Amino acid sequence: MANARRIEKINILIREVVSAILSRDFSPPAGVMVTVTRVETSEDIHYATIFISVFGGEEGQEKNIITELSRSAGLIQHQLNRKLRMRPVPKITFDIDEKEKRRERIEKLLSDESNTR
Repeated sequence: MANARRIEKINILIREVVSAILSRDFSPPAGVMVTVTRVETSEDIHYATIFISVFGGEEGQEKNIITELSRSAGLIQHQLNRKLRMRPVPKITFDIDEKEKRRERIEKLLSDESNTR
């Protein structure tokens, strides 16, 4: 079991490396931007969930992006394994960052409320 500080460092490192891999090798549809918002690594460091946020595009675009990233997970995992000098390298999965979506909705509501006054 790793301590909380080590896990946090691993989360930051994975976020940076996967962000670089996606910006170089992943091509989302035109007008869509995919951002890695955070990473959560399991206590035993065997698994990591990479949370993404999708900006632009149509409603339901997030599901398509997650499907594409899941298909590419093996290639992304391979590149991650080569870049990280640690063992074990966590097995990655992708998910939509619901916390980020809630934060955006709240900010929009607050912005709309302040504009109405």
